[in-house]
Amino acid sequence: MSRAGSNGYAALERAGAETVKRAVQLDVACRFQESLVCYQEGIDLLLQVVKATTDEAKKHRYRQKISEYMTRAEDIKKHIEKEKQDGKYHKQIRIEENATGFGYEKLFHEYLTEIVSEVWVEDPYIRQVHQASNCLV
Repeated sequence: MSRAGSNGYAALERAGAETVKRAVQLDVACRFQESLVCYQEGIDLLLQVVKATTDEAKKHRYRQKISEYMTRAEDIKKHIEKEKQDGKYHKQIRIEENATGFGYEKLFHEYLTEIVSEVWVEDPYIRQVHQASNCLV
């Protein structure tokens, strides 16, 4: 492998490792939706590493780890789906400062069904009158 290819491989390897490390941290913190995204991205990066490496032992180790991460990602998907069915699904929506277009309908449309009895908004600024009226737009 060329020096440029070697550097690219190493960068890919680092990025994959950091992404799955973040996935595990989010998983442990019960931030399942975010951890699922990181697992998926990390798996994709590690698959690229497997394709790029010629070391069979390394390929084998990466395939084992990828398999473990895929199993965990599938478990998280099932967990999220069950929470959705049970009406316990929690999703965090971050709205950047000065962002527009985040009215009540847009934020809660996917959750508004005949079985929804309440929606909780945890935001220290929502108590401000203008923030509450922004949510109604």
